[in-house]
Amino acid sequence: MESKKLNFSGLFSIIKCCLLGIIFTLAGIVVFAIVLKFVDVPSNAVGYVNNAIKAVSIFVMVLFLKKGSQEKLLLKSAFGGIVYSLLSLIIFSILNGKVNFNLSVVYDLVFALIVAVIASIVVNLFAKKS
Repeated sequence: MESKKLNFSGLFSIIKCCLLGIIFTLAGIVVFAIVLKFVDVPSNAVGYVNNAIKAVSIFVMVLFLKKGSQEKLLLKSAFGGIVYSLLSLIIFSILNGKVNFNLSVVYDLVFALIVAVIASIVVNLFAKKS
C-alpha cells in the first residue's frame, strides 16, 4: 500500500514540475515575441529559438525534479519529458485554437525525451561535484 502512495506522490511531483517548465516556456515565448516586435529576426531562426526555449524549460523542470527527490531522477526526467511534451501540445493547441497531429508531434516528444535525459545526467554530474 505504501509503494502506491509513493508512486502517486512521485507522479504528482512530475506533473507539478512539468507545469513549472511549461510556465517557464510560456514566459520565454512571450519575451521572444516582444523581442520579435523590435528586432528583425530571420524566419528560419524562430524554430531554433523556440527549441532552445523548450530545452531550457526542460532543464528547469529537471532541476525542480532534483530538488524534490534525488532518487530515480533519470527515470523521472524521461517520464517528465514526455509529460511536458504532451502538456505543451495540449496547451498550445488550446491557445492556437486547433490541434495538429503530424510528424512534428513525434519529433517534439523525442526531442523532449532526449533533452530531459541529458539534463538529468548533467544535473547529476554537477550535483556530485559540489
